[in-house]
Amino acid sequence: MGGSALGGSAETTLLARQILDDPPADGVAWIAYETSLALGEKVEHSHEFAFVYAKDSHHVLTHDVVRRQLESGEGAAISAGLTHIHEPCCKATTFWEIILADPETAVSNTPQGSRLVFVSDPVVGIPSEVSATFVLVRIPPDGHTSVHTHPGPELIYQLSGNIKYQNAIIGTIEMGTGGIEGIPPFVAVQKRNPFAEDGVFLSWFLVDPAQPFASPASFESTVDRGENVASAQAGAAISGVSSNFGRGGMDTAYGANQALDGNPATEWSSHGDGDNAWIEIDLAQETHVTSLGFWTRTMGASAQIFSFRVITDQGEVYGPFSLDDASAIHYFDTDFTAKKLRFEAVESSGGNTGAVEIEVFGEPVP
Repeated sequence: MGGSALGGSAETTLLARQILDDPPADGVAWIAYETSLALGEKVEHSHEFAFVYAKDSHHVLTHDVVRRQLESGEGAAISAGLTHIHEPCCKATTFWEIILADPETAVSNTPQGSRLVFVSDPVVGIPSEVSATFVLVRIPPDGHTSVHTHPGPELIYQLSGNIKYQNAIIGTIEMGTGGIEGIPPFVAVQKRNPFAEDGVFLSWFLVDPAQPFASPASFESTVDRGENVASAQAGAAISGVSSNFGRGGMDTAYGANQALDGNPATEWSSHGDGDNAWIEIDLAQETHVTSLGFWTRTMGASAQIFSFRVITDQGEVYGPFSLDDASAIHYFDTDFTAKKLRFEAVESSGGNTGAVEIEVFGEPVP
């Protein structure tokens, strides 16, 4: 597993991984305990399968006469029933054990001198063959993972910073330090960091080792909006634009037609228009417009539209409509009639603003 295992600009570090000979049944939970040891103290015990995380300072882990020193931020796997010893190296240490066990035992089984950090919801969808995997993920400011799925359940715990967390079940939420979220297998998920500091989280997986660890995915809307009448296939066309990057034509690599082609790998870019960027779409016929979709392009620190408005051929103005991020298309319910729609940037980060995709939904006016 490389640093780009989750795609995008996320940096992924593999802390530990182990094939489980006796995979647990659905209903177990990840239970995390934190223990601090002064120099000269040690803990010797055994329990269900677990991962160890050296949270603070060097940590010595001994099992099967193997003595391993974990640097701060490193991890290890401990087999179920294996007697092992935790102790500091050269100064006091704090470590976590994240145990896969019955959640009903979380409180009663808290080791003496330890504190319970979290208990996850019951884990479901555990495959018959399991690779238990433990990673640390760091997302830089303006960074993100790809939209992806895993062949098994995932749990994340936010260590520091904030992220925007989106999955296909709950939508998008903001997660801060101490936040915890889990998903079953094959659910589309993405983590984004629109904030000024790194977002860092730990992730635990129970995945099928015979399948790719992460597969590309997308967030599919559950709303049936009907046909996109702003597509070229529906007879729509670009009737005007503030500019195209490089002063090119509508069909060039960053020309305005790219915003109507239904392909998220292409995009329209203006030639440095910033807040003054606009694009006008001529629909095939007058339409009662019930929904708009807009996906802003971004270059990270620039070229991102934060809000836009729409002006019809009747001179009516709608909006502004706010765009939370540049990771996907955002939809807005509307109620007006028009044949031409001019989409204008209202607020942006400047530069070569534009759109990945623009969609319009509605019914033809008789």
